[in-house]
Amino acid sequence: MEDNFSYCTQMLKEPLQLGKLVGSGSQFEVEQSPFGAGDDDFNVDEMEDSDNAPDVDEEELASPWTQSFEELKKLMEPINENIFKRITREGHQGRGLVPDKARVAVRYSGYWEGESSPFDSSLMRRNKFYFETGAGCDVLEGLQAAVLTMRPYEKAEFIISYKLLFHEMGCPPRIKPRSDGLFKIEVLHFTLIGDSDAFASMAAVDQDKFAIVYPKALDMHMHGKDCVKRFRYRNAITAFERAVSSLNYCRLANDEDERKQIALLITLNQNLMICYNKLHNPQRVCITMKALRRLTENKPSCKALYQEGCALSALGEYEDARCIFMQAQAKQPDNNEISAKITDLDKKIKKYKEASQDIWTRALSGQKFKEVKDETKCNPSLEELVKVLETSEKSSVEFLRGAYINSDIVMLSKMAKEHKMKLTVSAIDENELTLSKLNLH
Repeated sequence: MEDNFSYCTQMLKEPLQLGKLVGSGSQFEVEQSPFGAGDDDFNVDEMEDSDNAPDVDEEELASPWTQSFEELKKLMEPINENIFKRITREGHQGRGLVPDKARVAVRYSGYWEGESSPFDSSLMRRNKFYFETGAGCDVLEGLQAAVLTMRPYEKAEFIISYKLLFHEMGCPPRIKPRSDGLFKIEVLHFTLIGDSDAFASMAAVDQDKFAIVYPKALDMHMHGKDCVKRFRYRNAITAFERAVSSLNYCRLANDEDERKQIALLITLNQNLMICYNKLHNPQRVCITMKALRRLTENKPSCKALYQEGCALSALGEYEDARCIFMQAQAKQPDNNEISAKITDLDKKIKKYKEASQDIWTRALSGQKFKEVKDETKCNPSLEELVKVLETSEKSSVEFLRGAYINSDIVMLSKMAKEHKMKLTVSAIDENELTLSKLNLH
């Protein structure tokens, strides 16, 4: 059970083998990037902030400036009294600046004045450096402030005052006291992370006011998407469900409020369907789809149909699942993933029919075998009939055939021969049989 803590679950690059772990021991390596194995399903609503920048060659570690910082400041633009900036590569102009409440990936190197080698660099660790902006950020105040002035793909150099770095004392010998730093920073990409406590500060009287609830629902939605990227699907479901619940009980002022409410509810419900499927809860997917059909006037998106098809398939409802996938394919005829699902279902349906046919064949052949096997024994009442007639003074006895099965009559006919008797059928009524002693004299 996942808890709503602020830490991020660490993924391993390779799974551990239990046998080795408890035996000879096992080595493992932590996946450093929380985006290392993104979630393709969440492309349904652009869950991933795409990074279209080309691959960047690894920067050299040498400092770009070994002279006095005062001379370099003249070539820079002041951000404020503590930070000066020079852009060395423009970022994506279509993207905004790195905001608060975002998870950002950067490469950086830090240098002291007059030194050519860095005192710290993500390049030396050969990894991107990830951190979350906003209150409670656990990186240097000056580094965060510098990154907040940048766009994705941008490279820049900053001189940052010691007041926003290691302050008066530093940590000698590596961290000099009262020393400004030169930083080379490259922003690779960022994603919004929302706020898990978005509704915590909302007053009870505001809980039905759409103008107040809607921005917080958006914030909760962002938090849920961030949880998905870190594979914390239960936390994501909690966030999405809270956002849905808050929106459902809002008072709407006009048609525009209703349009925005429905649009966000559709997105939230689609994301819930994805999360439920990830946690192997197909029943909840189908329940959520009912709500989605109401919201869309029974015109769900292709991606919602895809999730419903996956859920029905997991429930063993192969025919219904195929029907849903066919509806999805009608909306996106060139979608290879949907085509693959239909092909897979066709195989499952064929296999199911063959298995069912085989079961019935075995059942019927078993019944025949049982009948043949039963032919080795005779009905006890007929055995008694033969014994009574044999010791009786009577020469014959009549009885009705309908009370016995075919195998009983066959066995009686054999017994009759063994006991020097014969079995005959009435010429008037074929249901009447006569067992009589043979007259051998």
